[in-house]
Amino acid sequence: MSTPITVQLHAVAALADELSLLATQLAEESPLCRLAAASLRTGLGEGVGEAPAAATAWGGLAEILAEECAATARTLAAAVAAYRSADAELARALLPGTIGGVPVPR
Repeated sequence: MSTPITVQLHAVAALADELSLLATQLAEESPLCRLAAASLRTGLGEGVGEAPAAATAWGGLAEILAEECAATARTLAAAVAAYRSADAELARALLPGTIGGVPVPR
């Protein structure tokens, strides 16, 4: 037997908003990391090891994280909208004087 799951839609919507904000912040960080990599290369010269490559990779990681956070935020927001729509439709269907959400004259 399955167990019911309770979801607080306002909390999921808030999480979607936070993820969207995080995605924006990470997207802003990505070019800064790449710029830092170029500065490291220039400042340290040749043979500096892996620091510039690590900074470049960090910029790529920030970009990927930004994209994934944005996608997750969109998915959560769409799920909340779908649940709220279904809930509103069910509420309309249960109104007195309606059958399946269609008003019935008396």
